[in-house]
Amino acid sequence: MQYDSIATKLSIATYIANGNGRSINDIAKHFDISIRTAYRFLDRLQEEGYPLTNEEMRDGREKLWTMLHPDMDEYGTALPSSDFSDEEKVIVYYVLSEMKKREEIVPSFKAVRTKISNMLSQKAISFPSIDYPESLNKKVYPIESINIIAKSSSKETKKHVRTILASIKHKAKCNLSYHVPNKDGTLDVVISPIFAFIFDGGMYLQALLDDGSLRTYAIERIESIEEIRGSEAIAPSFNPRVLLTDPFGPFIGKEKIEAEVWIAPEQVPYVKERNWPDGINIKENNDGSATFSVTTYGEHEFTDWLLSQKASAVLLKPDWLRKKMKTTIDDMAAHYS
Repeated sequence: MQYDSIATKLSIATYIANGNGRSINDIAKHFDISIRTAYRFLDRLQEEGYPLTNEEMRDGREKLWTMLHPDMDEYGTALPSSDFSDEEKVIVYYVLSEMKKREEIVPSFKAVRTKISNMLSQKAISFPSIDYPESLNKKVYPIESINIIAKSSSKETKKHVRTILASIKHKAKCNLSYHVPNKDGTLDVVISPIFAFIFDGGMYLQALLDDGSLRTYAIERIESIEEIRGSEAIAPSFNPRVLLTDPFGPFIGKEKIEAEVWIAPEQVPYVKERNWPDGINIKENNDGSATFSVTTYGEHEFTDWLLSQKASAVLLKPDWLRKKMKTTIDDMAAHYS
């Protein structure tokens, strides 16, 4: 059964939103599906950000599922008040997802999306704009609006995000005061913010220093940030949106890495089953091994992945990175000699 079926999700959302709550057995019986399948549909709706709950609701001994409403926001993220019904919001999310694929309507779509985004769930708001690549790293979400920030974020963090977004819009520099982990004091520096994003649960800022070097800052570690009025930010020499498609995360290094890796036969199935973005090529060899080809800027994340494969993966090229890997492995081996 298709758990992304818009018709079934719409039907289930409508069913549990009406009445005083539905048990998992009610849902399974009503739609003639197994209890396990019913749970999967509920999980998928929650993954998309729609606020379902079975807390503090019971019919005898059985918990009841229902759709939260704005006046119940003590349970967490709730759909904002609007003229849309709960089931209509499911439809709007689906429409946005589908319309994103139609490149010929870019200008109109972006304007409409901006106007209605506040009426959708948090995940729907964070759905990347149509001008982002299709082959996304699924752990990365661009921060386009303050609405994407979790409600649990501090007022100070939200203030910093607002300043960052304004500076990017105005193409202005910022004075940044930043807490560096494991060091006393703070780092004070002038930056040109270029891209803010959520990666694997954390919020980050990519920025350029005045010498053109790229830096990544954890937004939660920012002590203070202030836009320098009248300043002109340094323009990046690359498209920041490439961060969204890098297979090894959005932390760009100085070097573009065009790598080939030998994968041992016993490891090939595990590498192939990983949900890689587009651009990865895995070519199987006659002996059961495979050659893994990738282009990435994420040197640190890529080498960490190679080391996690142990002897089941060998970097074939580039040669300069092979030498760095050998030095790293020799240093590790020295600790065990």
